[in-house]
Parts: sequence; structure tokens; C-alpha cells
Amino acid sequence: MATNAGVVTFPSYTASAARARPLDHARTTVNPVIRAALYLFVLSIPFEIPNRTLPVEIPTITGCIFLLATLLRPGLSYRAIPGAALWFCVYLWMFGLSTLFNQSTETVLVLNLFLEMLQLLLIFWAASNLLRDRRVLRGTLITLAIAVALRGALQVLGIGATAHEVWTGGERITAFGQNANLSAIILSVGTLILLNLRPKLVTWPIAGVATLAIIQTGSRGGLFCLAAGILVWAITSGRTIGARIRGVFVGLFVLGAIAFGVLRDDMLRERLLAAEGGSLAGRENIYPATLSMISEKPILGWGPIENQFEIGARIGEEKKDKRDAHNIVLDLMSSTGILGTIPFLIGWALCVGSAWRARRGSCGALPLALLVVTFVGCMSGTWIASKILWLTFSIAAATGATAPPKEALS
Repeated sequence: MATNAGVVTFPSYTASAARARPLDHARTTVNPVIRAALYLFVLSIPFEIPNRTLPVEIPTITGCIFLLATLLRPGLSYRAIPGAALWFCVYLWMFGLSTLFNQSTETVLVLNLFLEMLQLLLIFWAASNLLRDRRVLRGTLITLAIAVALRGALQVLGIGATAHEVWTGGERITAFGQNANLSAIILSVGTLILLNLRPKLVTWPIAGVATLAIIQTGSRGGLFCLAAGILVWAITSGRTIGARIRGVFVGLFVLGAIAFGVLRDDMLRERLLAAEGGSLAGRENIYPATLSMISEKPILGWGPIENQFEIGARIGEEKKDKRDAHNIVLDLMSSTGILGTIPFLIGWALCVGSAWRARRGSCGALPLALLVVTFVGCMSGTWIASKILWLTFSIAAATGATAPPKEALS
């Protein structure tokens, strides 16, 4: 087994070969059952239902189905280990070490989170191999676009929509009782994919519906992550100066349309004004408390889940026993300390590097833009165990591995 450019490979499959070409379809065609299971998992991502009788999320169930399906062709699904996956493994070791060191009393919650993270790591490993097949990658992107379009349309039409009033006035609307902020991130990822698909006369209006659903959620972080993703997509798209200038104008047009929608929505406009006044939905209290906790236990943190109970106690939370850090870096530092934070961020950085290389491939800047969406979203929320985050990791790792070498473009 050898390492090369952030990818660990077995002797029969070299990293340089993986970057030079997609899968050899004559020998490694992805099994239809595996493809169907992957698409089912992707399709389920926007349809989490928090308030349910079943104790397991739907995407978690479909993720298990996908992992079982990969056993039909394990040599294909797990043929190469992305370098990022190794660093994520180190993070999981630190997760366990921090739990033992802090003698966690929330055994069930910690175990559930660990198993969920382990599942996501396995999905990342398998998907980053399968998505090297261009047909599977395209099918995955189209499936997610369809799922987001359906999810957004249901909310806009009021089917399954749920709402709650906010103190600034108006109602934040989502669907099936989902978290409005996470819904906005998922919808933003789907919107960017829709903007890249053809025919534009069909996909762009659908992207407009998804954007309207994002505005309805009232998520300030969701709005910013969509804007950031569009900016990166617009600026880095194209290989010539003319193409990039054209991309910038297209991006500005899209951002202008979003700004127009925001200005017409009283609820979101008032929430943005409240943020300027320092009202950050409790983050103004959570962040100082979390930073204080980090300074007290910087090496291994307070332990996963335990850190959330400590935050709740420090800010005097009345409605809930615990509160998360509302920032993935603060959550990593407060839960697993430096020893857990560094390997996770290195793994993330390797995915970003892979997405940067992917700009030379058929997907262009899309994988990089999707990573930017989830990164910005995770700066205002702790979505480390979200399926959409790990799916964007997989897309980045796969497209970077199959991007043509730099010299091939000269």
C-alpha cells in the first residue's frame, strides 16, 4: 500500500492512474444495484423528518442500505482510500479517546453519534470511489437536484410545510419540522447543481423555486452560504479570461435576483437587520462560553455531547438541557480539543485541494462551490454529522481524483 498526493491506494490501482482517467468501464462498471442504492441515499437527504415515531433518520436507513449494497462489489467500492479518509479516522480515534478521558455519562448519545460518524466515513470512502465513474457522478448530481427541487416545491406550495414565529416578526417556514438552517444548506447545494445542469430554460426556474424556499426558511447562514457558493462558482468557472468574465456577470445576475427576493421578504430582512444589531439567535452568548471552555481544556476538550451540556449550563439555557456550539470549529475544539480538531480539518483541507484540482475536469468549479456552501453553513451551525456535508466531501474527492493532469491542458 502506498500514498500519493493525498490518496492511499492498493498496488493494483495507482493514484496517478486515478487522476489521469475515470474508471475503466470495461472492467469496473458499477453494479446497477449499488447505483440504485446510492441514488436512493442521495434522494433521501433533503427529506429528514425529525418528529417521527421511528428512532432512526430516513437518510441513515438509506445510508445503511447503500453500504450493504457496496458489498456486492467491495473491490470496486473500496478500491482506493482517500487521504482525507485516513485523517477522518484519526479524528474518530480522538473522539473515542476524549470520551474515555472525560468519562462521559451520556453513553447512549455519544454511542449514537459515534456510529453515525462511522457510517458517514464509510459512505465517504465508498462514494468517493464510485463517483469516479462519470455516469454515476452525473446520476448522483441529477438525483440530488431532483430531490431538492421536489423538497423546495413542497415547501413553497405549503405541502408538509411547518412554521414558527420569530421575535423579529413573521414566520420561518420549513417542511416536515426540519431544522430551517440545515434545510437551507441542503437547498443551497441543490440550487448550485441546478444552475449547472441543462437545459437552462428548465433548471434555472426550478433553481428559483429552491431559492424561494431558502428565503422562506429565514436562515441568514443559509443565505450567506448560497451567496458564497455562487460567487466561487462564478469567479472560478471557465478556463479563459472571457469565460470567467462571463461567469462573473452571470453570478452577479443571480445574486441580484436573490437580493431582490430577500428585500421583498419582510421576515428575512428584519432578521438581517437584527444581526447587524448584534442579535445572533443566542450565538452572542454561546460563542464566548465555548471559547472559555476551550481555554480550560484545549487538548482533548470536554468530550463529544458532554460539551453541549456544558454550554447549556454556562449560558443558563432554560428550554433545553444542552446547546451545540453553532460553529463546527468551536464544536470540534470544545468536544475533542486540538487532538481531534487538527486531523478533521486536515481531512477537510484535502477535500478542498481535491475540489480545486477538479476545476480541470468536466464538473469545473462546481465541486469547489459545493464545498464552500457547506463550509460557510458549518460556520454558523454544527453540521459535522450531516449527510450533505459528507456527500460534498465525496464529490470533491472523486472529481479531484479523475481530473486530468495539469500538463494535459497545455
